[in-house]
Amino acid sequence: MKSGSSIKFKLPPKGMLSPNGADDPLKYYYVPLVSRLFISRIHITLRLLNDLSFDKSLEIGYGSGVLLPTLSKVSNQVYGVDIGSDPEFVARQLKALGCKPTLSTGVADQLLFEDNYFDLVVAVSVLEHIKDIEPFLTEIHRVIKPGGFLLVGMPAVNSFMEKLFAAIGFSGISNHHVTSPETMHQAANKLFMLKNMAWMPGFLPLNFYLYKSFLFQK
Repeated sequence: MKSGSSIKFKLPPKGMLSPNGADDPLKYYYVPLVSRLFISRIHITLRLLNDLSFDKSLEIGYGSGVLLPTLSKVSNQVYGVDIGSDPEFVARQLKALGCKPTLSTGVADQLLFEDNYFDLVVAVSVLEHIKDIEPFLTEIHRVIKPGGFLLVGMPAVNSFMEKLFAAIGFSGISNHHVTSPETMHQAANKLFMLKNMAWMPGFLPLNFYLYKSFLFQK
């Protein structure tokens, strides 16, 4: 297991990664002003890990792989599963960044891993797309080792967020974001213990958040 070190997201240089499909948010990481929101949500999520380090980590919904190089800094082995991305294509691009994850195609409620396999599972801006959240969380719980962690980041699901997404060119977000952080949290409490939580912007009361992050422990 790697020694503990603070984890901080580093955005790959523009052009090093390619988007996977029309819904891939990769381009927003490089749009002025909008990029600050997208990068900040990852910063507040990763900050919950503090100085933790891991042997095996899994990212669910890795997309274009933008987060995987950062996870590899605190994990001996990094895995990723995504329903739509091309694992070989993404792996080739990440290799140029010095990251060599084990990637596969699949869904989070049918993970092809042994029980108690991972020290950490990460799902950033993924679980809001899942309407029936409990089977997904149950399967994630199965592959996490006792004492291991689940790191989740999710946007608020409400009319204000729908207008905000429309303002940056992503209309009809309510058709994609179907589960709120509160619903996920309630379901996760049946399986995990909440260790820490953060929200963005942090200077506002929790009820006015745009993005919320959770660290759970099995």
